[in-house]
Amino acid sequence: MKRQMIVRAAFSALMGLAALPSHAQSGGVRVNVPFKFQVANRMLPEGEYLISSSKDNVFVQNAQGRTVAMVQSNAVTGRAAGATGKIVFQCYEKHCFLSELWSPTAYAGRQLPKSHREEELAKKEAAKKEAPIYFALAGAPNNNHH
Repeated sequence: MKRQMIVRAAFSALMGLAALPSHAQSGGVRVNVPFKFQVANRMLPEGEYLISSSKDNVFVQNAQGRTVAMVQSNAVTGRAAGATGKIVFQCYEKHCFLSELWSPTAYAGRQLPKSHREEELAKKEAAKKEAPIYFALAGAPNNNHH
Protein backbone atom coordinates (compact mmCIF):
# COMPACT_ATOMS: atom_id res chain seq x y z
CA MET A 1 0.00 0.00 0.00
CA LYS A 2 2.79 2.38 0.96
CA ARG A 3 4.66 1.54 -2.27
CA GLN A 4 1.54 2.33 -4.36
CA MET A 5 1.25 5.72 -2.66
CA ILE A 6 4.90 6.50 -3.44
CA VAL A 7 4.47 5.42 -7.08
CA ARG A 8 1.31 7.53 -7.40
CA ALA A 9 3.01 10.53 -5.80
CA ALA A 10 6.00 10.19 -8.12
CA PHE A 11 3.71 9.82 -11.15
CA SER A 12 1.72 12.90 -10.09
CA ALA A 13 4.92 14.88 -9.65
CA LEU A 14 6.14 13.86 -13.12
CA MET A 15 2.81 14.79 -14.67
CA GLY A 16 2.98 18.17 -12.91
CA LEU A 17 6.44 18.79 -14.33
CA ALA A 18 5.24 17.86 -17.80
CA ALA A 19 2.50 20.47 -17.53
CA LEU A 20 4.91 23.31 -16.78
CA PRO A 21 5.25 25.85 -19.58
CA SER A 22 8.15 24.90 -21.80
CA HIS A 23 8.61 28.20 -23.64
CA ALA A 24 11.72 29.01 -21.61
CA GLN A 25 13.26 25.70 -22.69
CA SER A 26 12.36 25.84 -26.38
CA GLY A 27 15.30 27.98 -27.45
CA GLY A 28 14.19 31.15 -29.12
CA VAL A 29 16.04 34.17 -30.36
CA ARG A 30 17.97 36.55 -28.11
CA VAL A 31 18.04 39.98 -29.71
CA ASN A 32 18.92 43.56 -28.81
CA VAL A 33 16.13 45.73 -30.21
CA PRO A 34 17.36 49.33 -30.73
CA PHE A 35 13.87 50.88 -30.83
CA LYS A 36 10.60 50.66 -28.96
CA PHE A 37 8.12 48.25 -30.46
CA GLN A 38 4.66 46.86 -29.97
CA VAL A 39 3.54 43.27 -29.36
CA ALA A 40 -0.25 42.89 -29.55
CA ASN A 41 -1.43 45.91 -27.54
CA ARG A 42 1.69 46.28 -25.41
CA MET A 43 4.44 48.82 -26.10
CA LEU A 44 7.91 47.63 -25.12
CA PRO A 45 11.05 49.76 -24.75
CA GLU A 46 14.27 49.21 -26.62
CA GLY A 47 16.50 46.62 -25.03
CA GLU A 48 17.52 42.98 -24.91
CA TYR A 49 14.80 40.35 -25.29
CA LEU A 50 14.46 36.60 -25.62
CA ILE A 51 11.65 35.83 -28.03
CA SER A 52 10.53 32.22 -28.12
CA SER A 53 7.53 30.09 -28.97
CA SER A 54 5.68 27.13 -27.60
CA LYS A 55 2.94 25.57 -29.68
CA ASP A 56 0.88 28.51 -31.01
CA ASN A 57 2.16 31.15 -28.57
CA VAL A 58 5.05 33.60 -28.87
CA PHE A 59 6.63 34.77 -25.60
CA VAL A 60 8.70 37.91 -25.15
CA GLN A 61 10.99 37.97 -22.12
CA ASN A 62 13.04 40.96 -21.01
CA ALA A 63 16.73 40.82 -20.07
CA GLN A 64 15.78 39.82 -16.51
CA GLY A 65 13.91 36.76 -17.82
CA ARG A 66 10.44 38.11 -17.01
CA THR A 67 7.74 37.40 -19.60
CA VAL A 68 6.50 40.84 -20.68
CA ALA A 69 4.24 39.78 -23.57
CA MET A 70 2.55 36.69 -24.92
CA VAL A 71 0.51 36.42 -28.10
CA GLN A 72 -0.95 33.65 -30.21
CA SER A 73 0.66 33.15 -33.60
CA ASN A 74 0.40 31.18 -36.81
CA ALA A 75 2.98 28.99 -38.50
CA VAL A 76 4.63 30.59 -41.53
CA THR A 77 7.24 29.45 -44.05
CA GLY A 78 9.36 31.16 -46.66
CA ARG A 79 12.32 32.63 -44.77
CA ALA A 80 15.55 31.13 -43.50
CA ALA A 81 16.17 31.44 -39.77
CA GLY A 82 19.95 31.30 -39.99
CA ALA A 83 22.20 29.90 -37.27
CA THR A 84 21.04 32.37 -34.61
CA GLY A 85 17.44 32.97 -35.67
CA LYS A 86 15.72 36.11 -36.85
CA ILE A 87 13.07 38.55 -35.64
CA VAL A 88 11.05 40.55 -38.18
CA PHE A 89 9.32 43.86 -37.47
CA GLN A 90 6.91 45.83 -39.63
CA CYS A 91 7.29 49.57 -39.20
CA TYR A 92 4.82 52.27 -40.20
CA GLU A 93 5.88 55.88 -39.75
CA LYS A 94 7.63 55.69 -36.36
CA HIS A 95 5.72 52.67 -35.01
CA CYS A 96 7.24 49.19 -35.15
CA PHE A 97 5.40 45.93 -34.51
CA LEU A 98 6.83 42.49 -33.86
CA SER A 99 5.72 40.52 -36.90
CA GLU A 100 7.61 37.21 -37.10
CA LEU A 101 9.86 34.90 -35.10
CA TRP A 102 12.28 32.56 -36.87
CA SER A 103 13.96 30.31 -34.33
CA PRO A 104 16.98 28.30 -35.50
CA THR A 105 15.54 25.25 -33.70
CA ALA A 106 12.11 25.28 -35.41
CA TYR A 107 11.06 24.03 -38.84
CA ALA A 108 8.70 26.96 -39.47
CA GLY A 109 8.52 30.53 -38.29
CA ARG A 110 5.75 32.10 -36.22
CA GLN A 111 3.74 35.04 -37.56
CA LEU A 112 1.93 37.32 -35.14
CA PRO A 113 -1.49 38.72 -36.04
CA LYS A 114 -1.76 42.45 -36.64
CA SER A 115 -3.13 44.49 -33.75
CA HIS A 116 -5.89 47.04 -34.32
CA ARG A 117 -3.31 49.85 -34.15
CA GLU A 118 -1.12 48.16 -36.74
CA GLU A 119 -4.10 47.65 -39.06
CA GLU A 120 -4.98 51.35 -38.74
CA LEU A 121 -1.44 52.41 -39.61
CA ALA A 122 -1.29 49.92 -42.50
CA LYS A 123 -4.46 51.43 -43.97
CA LYS A 124 -2.98 54.94 -43.72
CA GLU A 125 0.23 53.76 -45.42
CA ALA A 126 -1.80 52.08 -48.19
CA ALA A 127 -3.81 55.29 -48.73
CA LYS A 128 -0.52 57.17 -49.13
CA LYS A 129 0.67 54.36 -51.45
CA GLU A 130 3.60 53.68 -49.14
CA ALA A 131 4.66 50.18 -48.16
CA PRO A 132 5.56 49.24 -44.60
CA ILE A 133 9.24 48.85 -43.81
CA TYR A 134 10.31 45.34 -42.88
CA PHE A 135 13.13 45.33 -40.40
CA ALA A 136 14.83 42.04 -39.55
CA LEU A 137 17.21 41.55 -36.63
CA ALA A 138 19.44 38.49 -36.45
CA GLY A 139 19.62 36.81 -33.10
CA ALA A 140 22.70 36.99 -30.93
CA PRO A 141 24.83 33.88 -30.64
CA ASN A 142 23.64 31.74 -27.77
CA ASN A 143 26.53 31.67 -25.30
CA ASN A 144 24.60 29.66 -22.71
CA HIS A 145 26.10 26.36 -23.91
CA HIS A 146 29.28 25.70 -21.91
